[in-house]
Amino acid sequence: MSIVDVPTKLRVELLLNSVKQLSSVELDEFTKKLAEWQQEVPTDESLDPDASDDEVLAFIRKNIQLPERENQRYWELRGKSDDETLTDAELPEYQELVCKLTILNTKRLEGIAILVHRWEKPAEEIIAKFGLKAGNDVL
Repeated sequence: MSIVDVPTKLRVELLLNSVKQLSSVELDEFTKKLAEWQQEVPTDESLDPDASDDEVLAFIRKNIQLPERENQRYWELRGKSDDETLTDAELPEYQELVCKLTILNTKRLEGIAILVHRWEKPAEEIIAKFGLKAGNDVL
């Protein structure tokens, strides 16, 4: 059996053509699943300090926020926590989301620190220039 290497550009075009054939319901489902896949929070993922600037920026962007559904739930539970109306049943879920968010922020800030060191520019300048501010960002 022969193996044929299909160039990346061609593979992308084939995938795009397939996606264009989806119904609106299927497209919505595909879009949601793709977004969830892109926003997965693997705890063992690390950033190579020697990665290219583009790779560091991609790593930062990947770790900028929780997946949409979890992000919405986090803000809902945070509001309840602020209002002191968070139930005992909701507390573990809130704590888990805070933990995930902490991991994301740590990874994102790790990437920003690499760029600060390389470019000798303030973090605020890099964050603003590349739109790297998370909704809960402290910088």
